[in-house]
Order: sequence, then structure tokens, then C-alpha cells
Amino acid sequence: MNDNVRMMKAGDRVPDPRRSCGFAGRMGGSLCDTRRRRTGRTGTFLRTPADQGQTSRRVARHECPGSTGVLRNVPVLRVFVVLAVFLGAALPPSAHAADLFLTGEREIYLAVDKLNAMGLLPGFLANTRPYSVAAVRAALDNNNAASPGYGFDAQLARWISYATRSTAFARGTAGVDASEKRETRANEGGVPTPKGVSARLSAIAREEVSPNVSAHASAAAFFGQSGDTGTRVGETAIEAGIPYASLQAGKIATWYGPGRRGALIFTNNAQSYPGVRLRNPVPIPLTGFFSFLGNVQYDIFLARLEGDRSIPRPLLSGMRLAARPNRYLEVGLSRAIHYGGEGHGSGLTDWWRSFLGTRDNQEGFSGNQLGGFDVTVTLPSPSQPVQAYLEMAGEDEAKILGTPIPGPTKWAYVGGVFLPALLGNPAFDLRLEYADNHRGGDGAAWYTHGSSGNGYAHFYRGRVLGHPMGTDAKDLSVQGHYFLLPSTYIEATLARTDRYASGPERERTNRTSAGLVGWLSERVRAEGEIALEKVDNPGGLPGSAASDASFRVGFSYQPGWGR
Repeated sequence: MNDNVRMMKAGDRVPDPRRSCGFAGRMGGSLCDTRRRRTGRTGTFLRTPADQGQTSRRVARHECPGSTGVLRNVPVLRVFVVLAVFLGAALPPSAHAADLFLTGEREIYLAVDKLNAMGLLPGFLANTRPYSVAAVRAALDNNNAASPGYGFDAQLARWISYATRSTAFARGTAGVDASEKRETRANEGGVPTPKGVSARLSAIAREEVSPNVSAHASAAAFFGQSGDTGTRVGETAIEAGIPYASLQAGKIATWYGPGRRGALIFTNNAQSYPGVRLRNPVPIPLTGFFSFLGNVQYDIFLARLEGDRSIPRPLLSGMRLAARPNRYLEVGLSRAIHYGGEGHGSGLTDWWRSFLGTRDNQEGFSGNQLGGFDVTVTLPSPSQPVQAYLEMAGEDEAKILGTPIPGPTKWAYVGGVFLPALLGNPAFDLRLEYADNHRGGDGAAWYTHGSSGNGYAHFYRGRVLGHPMGTDAKDLSVQGHYFLLPSTYIEATLARTDRYASGPERERTNRTSAGLVGWLSERVRAEGEIALEKVDNPGGLPGSAASDASFRVGFSYQPGWGR
């Protein structure tokens, strides 16, 4: 990390040392990059000392001692291909599909969160997203949550069961936005909202192609004033396998952790990225010596990031292991590794060196990583069920107590309390959540990587891959829902974000919003939101202020629930 950084203005890009001659090209030659850099209003970045009039440091190929051996040049992507072939050969004739992902269906996610926090889904692992339809179905069936009953929780469970029953699904949405500024909202897949009045179109679909193959797709387009138009391909992939091991390839996104406003390592705040993923769609119940862990879930992926950065096209590896020992407890371990890219090794040895993470900030850097753990405790009291959670993660690694064992440093935190049935009424819920990576005087350490010229920064196409508050920040939010029907609810949110790396003064953003999500009929869905935002000291400039009002409404059509 490089602590001597300051926040760039919205729309600036991470500095690109390739502008200086001597960059090791893709084929290993030393070339002078004369390509024009793209510019775009894609988010907030950090400016390194090279952008403050200093000469950009050359980014050259780094060969580290001990990088010889048969695994040095074995691409990690090839390992995933071998696993895919193995899974295909091992599939028994009766094996069922790896099943489908739930994408863009926020009302289902909220309903699952409520039932889980009320203790009605004791074997379900809720903190690795997106969920598979198979896991949701299994949780409802195994725990009899959707049994006949007149309570709102039983109605909610039956609605989830109904909404996820189909093996073919498609939905198209048309909407209108109005905003006083151009912005890219948190956790919306990196799709921007143009300034002024704009239109948007989106579509999602999924289908179980065969008993062992499934696919899902999503895309969005926006049409603003003055030519501010564009498209974004969201989570779009094909998946094959069995319930306990499946391989997915395409454009992927993931969310690791119990926070719902944000998680420290991975969220859907950025656009989805091209990659492959190995996971178990349905939790694995352990037996024997490890039976105390209960149900377990793993998720491993490898993705290729964009070329418009100081180290073009680096690799991003993510991994998570979670366990649900009982209805009261869920724990998880998460990791993110950036390494490789043009001019840098991307074999198994290079991945392993980055995994060890003991030389992140040295001149012979091998990568960048983040790692942490999370704990969720569920207390399903009939009078007032409570779910409390904590995520802790470190940016960079150092040896623990002088031993060769690496451990995270520069800790950050996300903690929260969720009341799924306020005062025992499941139609109401309330969530309080706090996040903080402004600790220990580390400055803008989180998500940046100064020693690589931000080539290994935890960003994708201008958006942070982790918590949307960004680096060196604190975030506090309160959110509540009132359900009019199991499929329809009103939402209200209050949020405050303090950012300390923007400039000489703290930038404070207060945002208030209210919205409605619901189904007008079996095939027609409506969604709307109005929001007010006030920013004190925008860009860290003392004595200044800015405000924004925004409105959005959208209607979706779903041609039946499929077969």
C-alpha cells in the first residue's frame, strides 16, 4: 500500500505508468505505449504521487527468486478446465443440474433473509451470494418452512417456493430516472444513472438447459441526455455439474459476507467480470469427525480484469469457505488475490506466492490480497428474533509474531443487527449496519496498491470490488421494511458515509431514500424510489456543500413463471 495518496475527482482513472517507455509488452518486448487512454466518469480513484508531478515508476516484469519448477508456467485457468472435464466424466446418469442463480430478484433475497433470521432455515448458508435456486428450494423443503399456516412467515415461505419453482424464467424492465447529477449507485452492478431525465431497459433470464446444464443472463442499457448512453452485460454464464460440485464460466459476480449494505472483500458494486467459478450449489452436510461443522459451502473463482490499468489484465482469485454448524451460527473465511497480468507470471507458482502474501509492498511484488472472516449469530426468539453479525478483514499481510505464517494487517470491520420481525411482527423488519476501514492511521490503505501503481488495486472498471464506501471511510445505515404482501414491501433507508481520503477535510454524505417494490399481478412488477442526498465538503474541500434529489420508477413484465 502507498499511504501518500489523495482522492481524485469523480471520473478520473487510476494512473497508468505505461505512458512511460520501457513497459514490458504482452509478448515480453519492451515497448513504448502510445495508445490514448480512455476517460470516463466511472467512480472515485486515488491519485498516487506519480500524478502529482513526479515521474511515473516503471512497471516491469518482476522475476522472484524461487519461481522455477514444473508448476511455474502452468496457467491456473487450465486447472479449472481440467476440473470441468473431470466433473463431466464423473457425472452419474441420475445427477441433477447444478441449477440456477437468483440474479436481480431483491424481493426474494430479502424474504430469504427474513426467514433465515427467524430461525426457519437452519441449514441454509446465507452469506455467500448469489444464491442458487437449488439451495433455496432445499432449505424450504428440508425445514418445512413453507408448511400450511396462516402466519405471515408461512405466507412468505410459500411465496418464495412459488417464485423459484420454474426451470425457465425471463423478465424485461423499462424505467425512467431523474437525477440532478450523474452517479453510479452502490451495489447495482456498475450501471450508471445519467444526469437529468433518462430511460433504462434491462432483462434477466435463466433456464435449466438439461439435467446437468443451466444458464443465466442479464443486461442493462441506459439512455441519457447529451449522448450519455451505454450498455452493461451483467451476470451471464453457463454452469454444469452436480449439486456438490459445479463449474461456471462467463461474466460473474459474488458477495462474500453477512453485511447487506456492503461487505469488505466482494460485493456487486462493480460490473461483473469474465471468469470461471467452482462451487457447490447445495450445502454439503458433513459427517464423521467433521460433523460438528454441519453444512459447508465453498466458492472459488478466477477472473481476468480489464486492460486499462497500470498492469493490464491482471488475474483476480477469490475463495470462500463457510459453515453452518447449527441454526444459531454461521461462520465464513474469505480471500481475494490480485496477481499476474501483462509482464507478470500467472502460473500456479505465481498464484501460490501471491497466496502466501509476504512480499506485497516490496519492489519484487507478487500481488495484492485481502483476507478475513465473518460470524453470524441467530437468536430466533418468538417474541423478538435477532440476528447479529461481524465481518473482519485485513488489507496486506505480515508475518504473525515473527513466525513464517502470514496474517492480515490493517483491519477493517462490518457489523450489524437485523430484527426480522419487529416486536414479533414479521411484516416489519429493521437493520442497523456499520462499516469502518478508517482505523490505525493507515490512511487510504484499503483497496489501493501503491507499489504496483494501482495495477493490483481492488477495483474493476472504476468501481471498488468491495464495500461501496471506498477507502479510508466509515459508513452507518438504518433500513426498515413494511410488507404489504409477501411479494410487496415499502422500504426506507437512512445512511451516512464519511470519507477521509478525499482531501484536507472529511467528506460527509447523508442520504435518505424511500421506495416500493411489489407485484401488481402474477406477470407485472413495479419498483420506485425517491432519494435526497446532501454532501458536506465534497472532494474534501472545506466550506463547500452539494445536494441532489433523484427519482426512479420501473415496470417489469414476466411472461409466465416458466415450466
